[in-house]
Amino acid sequence: MKKIVCLLAILLIAAAHANAQFVNAKTVSIKAVAVKTGKKPEGAVIDITVTITPGNGKVFVSTSPYTEIDMQGSAQLAALTACDLLGLDFMKYDFFYEIRAETPIVGGPSAGAVMTVATIAALKNLSIKRDVFMTGMIYPDGYVGPVGGIPYKLEAAAKNKAKVFLIPKGQRIVYVEETVEKQKGPFIIVYTRTKPVDLVEYGKSLGVEVVEVSTIDEALWYYTGYMISKSKPQINLSKYSDLLKMLAFRMKNETLKLLETVKEFGVSDEAMKLIRDGDEYFEKGYYYTATSKYYQAKIELRKTYYSRTIKDLNDLNREFDRIGDEIDKMTKYLKELENKTLGIESFQIIGGSEERLAWAETYLFDAKTSNDRSSAIEYLSLAKERLESVKVWLSLLKTIKEDVLIDREELKKRAEFYLREARSLIVYAESINGYRSLISQAEESLDVAERLFNTGFYSGAATACIDSIVKSSLAVEIIAPSDVFKELLKSKVESSKKSAEFSLAEAEKIVTPILSIAYYEFAKNQESPVSALIYYKLCERLAKLILFVSEAYPKRELVKVEYPPITPSKGREIVSVERIKRIDIPGFESILAISAIVSSYAYARFLRRRNG
Repeated sequence: MKKIVCLLAILLIAAAHANAQFVNAKTVSIKAVAVKTGKKPEGAVIDITVTITPGNGKVFVSTSPYTEIDMQGSAQLAALTACDLLGLDFMKYDFFYEIRAETPIVGGPSAGAVMTVATIAALKNLSIKRDVFMTGMIYPDGYVGPVGGIPYKLEAAAKNKAKVFLIPKGQRIVYVEETVEKQKGPFIIVYTRTKPVDLVEYGKSLGVEVVEVSTIDEALWYYTGYMISKSKPQINLSKYSDLLKMLAFRMKNETLKLLETVKEFGVSDEAMKLIRDGDEYFEKGYYYTATSKYYQAKIELRKTYYSRTIKDLNDLNREFDRIGDEIDKMTKYLKELENKTLGIESFQIIGGSEERLAWAETYLFDAKTSNDRSSAIEYLSLAKERLESVKVWLSLLKTIKEDVLIDREELKKRAEFYLREARSLIVYAESINGYRSLISQAEESLDVAERLFNTGFYSGAATACIDSIVKSSLAVEIIAPSDVFKELLKSKVESSKKSAEFSLAEAEKIVTPILSIAYYEFAKNQESPVSALIYYKLCERLAKLILFVSEAYPKRELVKVEYPPITPSKGREIVSVERIKRIDIPGFESILAISAIVSSYAYARFLRRRNG
């Protein structure tokens, strides 16, 4: 008992000391809504206090009572998103979130949007309106995502004098279950009714204006009267054509050389189709997309070559050793580049090359540990061609005429931060059941990033982390009800394209963002909206990374806006759904007992007759 008391005393002293160390702190308090734990759904109001100090990118969360990990993930995401939207470097601040509730609440990400608004207000010294409440999860791109239990949260907000209640766009109509009993003759039918609720109309009955919002920017207006100013992007993609054309031209030549070698063995239809696709994109001026098609064709050609030339285990082991030696030589070469000549321009080329080299190493390991020859050859082909793509990508270094060197220690800190962010986002995505396939891809990229970091390849580690962050973020962002999923993807592709263009326009004032431009072009040629989203977001994130590394990220100002940024949404046709839960009959237990006695007596008579 004494040990426990002493420990508590130490913690209190430490907490008091920590509070005393807040220097140049900015603090904002805001109210949020949640659902209480228990059998009967009921809303609750919680208090959130955000304190921001100069720091190095750490997020601290204190909850009372304790809540689940997704609340902590929401706080991390709120801090990152707020800085991202404002054009501020997250690594220049520390963030302290204190969440207090009078009763235990259900864990969930529904306070994420509120925390983001409060973080922006703290960073910009804005006052928060006390009669505005909100629920909604936060996406890393600043959009507000769907949540549950909204009617109960609305009721709690109304009891706490709310005048405006903000909800995620598309959730004006929600469904709640209620139990109903009806008597028909001797029967009592108990059934559940899924009852539709128009939250705008329900809000009116409670004296609250319910408004659907899509973005944090819209929510910020209702809380503060301010919105984030954004200039129209001015980008000129044609000026990058020569660089990307050079990349595609070299990859095409390498493909045609391998094609000549493989012709004697027979070329697959898939390989020829990919080459034709590459030629078509090349003629249209989509050079990076053409490069990708040629690269895929090379993999198919390499599989054919290995299938015909690797005849036994000795051949296979010799090729393992040959590619392993090439990887070691390229590793040594890239280390020299990163240690001596890494600059703002070369950062993206070297980082992209290091990331590709790490994937070559991964595929070689997969080949060595495969259980059959066919799988070994497939992974070996991927390893070889990924290694060859490193050489093609590095050919762009000779186009750089002058560069500003990067401080490697600062780059190391930046890579460490991105590693933490990538890990946190994966945990968060898992905690709220994000899309598993995207989470798995994010985990693979994080593994590559960690290996690169441990090798001292900080450029590649940061680049691979961006890939992981984008995919784990998307695993969260595309969570949506099935009836709005397609529309959500469509709107997100369009908004992501605009965000990518905006970031490119900012980056090209400082540097030639060749890697971002390549991904932007590739996104435009994707048939799958999810693939398009991935590459638009990679484009945006890599452009921002380049700006952060160059310490030239432009801050965004706030503007006072007189009128609401959105028009009220219209309700849609709603229907009730009824499901029978059970049928009760008065005195049914007595009837059952009598029936059992009669049945037993009849069965006994039957046995006596049968046995004679």
